[in-house]
Amino acid sequence: MGFVNAHFVAFATDFGATAVQGAIALATVGVSGLAGGLCFGFLADKFGRRPLLAIAYGMRAIGYGVLLMAGSLPIAILGVVIIGSSWTSVISLTGTVTSDEFGLRRLGTIYGTMFMVMPFGASSAVWLAGKIYDTNGNYDLAMWISLGMGVIAATAVGIPNTGLSKKLWSPTP
Repeated sequence: MGFVNAHFVAFATDFGATAVQGAIALATVGVSGLAGGLCFGFLADKFGRRPLLAIAYGMRAIGYGVLLMAGSLPIAILGVVIIGSSWTSVISLTGTVTSDEFGLRRLGTIYGTMFMVMPFGASSAVWLAGKIYDTNGNYDLAMWISLGMGVIAATAVGIPNTGLSKKLWSPTP
Protein backbone atom coordinates (compact mmCIF):
# COMPACT_ATOMS: atom_id res chain seq x y z
CA MET A 1 0.00 0.00 0.00
CA GLY A 2 2.96 2.31 0.57
CA PHE A 3 3.67 2.35 -3.17
CA VAL A 4 0.31 3.97 -3.90
CA ASN A 5 0.75 6.59 -1.16
CA ALA A 6 4.29 7.56 -2.01
CA HIS A 7 4.71 6.90 -5.73
CA PHE A 8 1.33 7.03 -7.47
CA VAL A 9 1.51 10.69 -8.47
CA ALA A 10 4.97 10.21 -9.97
CA PHE A 11 3.75 7.01 -11.65
CA ALA A 12 0.83 8.89 -13.21
CA THR A 13 3.08 11.69 -14.47
CA ASP A 14 5.26 9.12 -16.24
CA PHE A 15 2.52 8.58 -18.81
CA GLY A 16 1.55 12.20 -19.25
CA ALA A 17 -0.76 13.14 -16.38
CA THR A 18 -0.02 16.35 -14.52
CA ALA A 19 0.88 16.18 -10.84
CA VAL A 20 -2.50 17.71 -10.00
CA GLN A 21 -4.32 15.10 -12.10
CA GLY A 22 -2.30 12.37 -10.37
CA ALA A 23 -3.14 13.79 -6.95
CA ILE A 24 -6.85 13.98 -7.80
CA ALA A 25 -6.69 10.39 -9.03
CA LEU A 26 -4.97 9.40 -5.78
CA ALA A 27 -7.88 10.95 -3.87
CA THR A 28 -10.12 8.24 -5.33
CA VAL A 29 -8.36 5.83 -2.95
CA GLY A 30 -10.04 7.50 0.01
CA VAL A 31 -13.50 7.46 -1.52
CA SER A 32 -13.21 3.87 -2.69
CA GLY A 33 -11.75 2.93 0.70
CA LEU A 34 -14.86 4.21 2.46
CA ALA A 35 -17.14 2.27 0.14
CA GLY A 36 -14.96 -0.84 0.32
CA GLY A 37 -14.78 -0.77 4.11
CA LEU A 38 -18.56 -0.61 4.42
CA CYS A 39 -19.21 -3.25 1.75
CA PHE A 40 -16.58 -5.67 3.00
CA GLY A 41 -17.82 -5.31 6.58
CA PHE A 42 -21.41 -6.02 5.54
CA LEU A 43 -20.41 -8.98 3.36
CA ALA A 44 -18.08 -10.39 6.04
CA ASP A 45 -20.99 -10.57 8.47
CA LYS A 46 -22.97 -12.55 5.89
CA PHE A 47 -20.30 -14.77 4.32
CA GLY A 48 -17.45 -15.00 6.79
CA ARG A 49 -14.50 -12.82 7.58
CA ARG A 50 -11.65 -14.98 6.41
CA PRO A 51 -12.92 -15.42 2.82
CA LEU A 52 -13.57 -11.69 2.54
CA LEU A 53 -10.08 -10.86 3.82
CA ALA A 54 -8.64 -13.21 1.17
CA ILE A 55 -10.75 -11.44 -1.47
CA ALA A 56 -9.54 -8.03 -0.25
CA TYR A 57 -5.91 -9.08 -0.64
CA GLY A 58 -6.72 -10.61 -4.02
CA MET A 59 -8.24 -7.28 -5.07
CA ARG A 60 -4.98 -5.57 -4.23
CA ALA A 61 -3.15 -7.97 -6.52
CA ILE A 62 -5.68 -7.30 -9.30
CA GLY A 63 -5.32 -3.55 -8.75
CA TYR A 64 -1.56 -3.77 -9.21
CA GLY A 65 -2.13 -5.85 -12.35
CA VAL A 66 -4.32 -3.04 -13.71
CA LEU A 67 -1.62 -0.49 -12.81
CA LEU A 68 0.92 -2.58 -14.71
CA MET A 69 -1.30 -2.36 -17.80
CA ALA A 70 -2.06 1.34 -17.36
CA GLY A 71 -0.92 3.62 -20.09
CA SER A 72 -3.37 6.36 -19.32
CA LEU A 73 -4.82 8.08 -16.29
CA PRO A 74 -8.29 6.47 -16.54
CA ILE A 75 -6.79 2.97 -16.38
CA ALA A 76 -4.51 4.01 -13.52
CA ILE A 77 -7.55 5.39 -11.67
CA LEU A 78 -9.29 2.05 -12.14
CA GLY A 79 -6.25 0.35 -10.60
CA VAL A 80 -6.19 2.60 -7.53
CA VAL A 81 -9.96 2.33 -7.10
CA ILE A 82 -9.60 -1.46 -6.97
CA ILE A 83 -6.70 -1.18 -4.53
CA GLY A 84 -8.48 1.50 -2.53
CA SER A 85 -11.62 -0.61 -2.18
CA SER A 86 -9.63 -3.07 -0.10
CA TRP A 87 -7.60 -0.45 1.76
CA THR A 88 -9.55 0.13 4.95
CA SER A 89 -11.41 -3.16 4.86
CA VAL A 90 -8.34 -5.21 5.73
CA ILE A 91 -7.86 -3.36 9.01
CA SER A 92 -11.18 -4.40 10.50
CA LEU A 93 -11.16 -7.80 8.78
CA THR A 94 -7.67 -8.55 10.09
CA GLY A 95 -8.78 -7.75 13.62
CA THR A 96 -11.88 -9.91 13.39
CA VAL A 97 -10.09 -12.83 11.72
CA THR A 98 -7.41 -12.62 14.40
CA SER A 99 -10.00 -12.70 17.17
CA ASP A 100 -11.86 -15.55 15.43
CA GLU A 101 -8.68 -17.59 15.16
CA PHE A 102 -7.05 -16.86 18.50
CA GLY A 103 -9.82 -15.57 20.75
CA LEU A 104 -9.71 -12.36 22.71
CA ARG A 105 -7.17 -13.40 25.33
CA ARG A 106 -4.12 -12.80 23.10
CA LEU A 107 -5.70 -10.35 20.64
CA GLY A 108 -3.88 -7.28 21.94
CA THR A 109 -0.48 -8.96 21.75
CA ILE A 110 -1.02 -10.48 18.32
CA TYR A 111 -2.67 -7.45 16.76
CA GLY A 112 -0.12 -5.12 18.34
CA THR A 113 2.74 -7.23 17.00
CA MET A 114 1.25 -7.28 13.51
CA PHE A 115 0.77 -3.52 13.43
CA MET A 116 4.23 -2.94 14.87
CA VAL A 117 5.81 -4.91 12.01
CA MET A 118 3.65 -3.53 9.19
CA PRO A 119 5.17 0.01 9.14
CA PHE A 120 8.63 -1.50 8.66
CA GLY A 121 7.38 -3.47 5.67
CA ALA A 122 5.56 -0.48 4.24
CA SER A 123 8.48 1.91 4.60
CA SER A 124 10.88 -0.66 3.15
CA ALA A 125 8.57 -1.17 0.19
CA VAL A 126 8.37 2.59 -0.46
CA TRP A 127 12.16 2.82 -0.42
CA LEU A 128 12.51 -0.29 -2.62
CA ALA A 129 10.02 1.06 -5.18
CA GLY A 130 12.02 4.29 -5.40
CA LYS A 131 15.26 2.35 -5.79
CA ILE A 132 13.69 0.19 -8.50
CA TYR A 133 12.52 3.31 -10.33
CA ASP A 134 15.96 4.90 -10.08
CA THR A 135 17.58 1.72 -11.41
CA ASN A 136 15.07 0.73 -14.13
CA GLY A 137 13.35 3.99 -15.03
CA ASN A 138 9.94 2.55 -14.25
CA TYR A 139 7.92 1.02 -11.43
CA ASP A 140 7.09 -2.27 -13.16
CA LEU A 141 9.16 -4.53 -10.91
CA ALA A 142 7.82 -2.81 -7.79
CA MET A 143 4.27 -3.40 -8.95
CA TRP A 144 5.01 -7.02 -9.82
CA ILE A 145 6.33 -7.47 -6.29
CA SER A 146 3.21 -5.83 -4.86
CA LEU A 147 1.00 -8.01 -7.06
CA GLY A 148 2.87 -11.09 -5.87
CA MET A 149 2.54 -10.08 -2.23
CA GLY A 150 -1.22 -9.65 -2.74
CA VAL A 151 -1.44 -13.16 -4.20
CA ILE A 152 0.62 -14.59 -1.32
CA ALA A 153 -1.53 -12.79 1.28
CA ALA A 154 -4.79 -13.88 -0.38
CA THR A 155 -3.57 -17.47 -0.56
CA ALA A 156 -2.27 -17.52 3.02
CA VAL A 157 -5.48 -16.08 4.42
CA GLY A 158 -7.62 -18.30 2.19
CA ILE A 159 -6.00 -21.52 3.39
CA PRO A 160 -7.98 -22.99 6.28
CA ASN A 161 -6.25 -22.69 9.65
CA THR A 162 -4.28 -25.81 10.50
CA GLY A 163 -3.89 -24.77 14.10
CA LEU A 164 -0.10 -24.23 13.91
CA SER A 165 -0.32 -20.47 14.36
CA LYS A 166 -2.78 -20.91 17.23
CA LYS A 167 -0.30 -23.21 18.96
CA LEU A 168 2.46 -20.61 18.58
CA TRP A 169 0.39 -17.89 20.24
CA SER A 170 -1.48 -19.93 22.83
CA PRO A 171 -0.27 -19.94 26.42
CA THR A 172 1.75 -22.97 27.34
CA PRO A 173 -0.15 -25.44 29.54
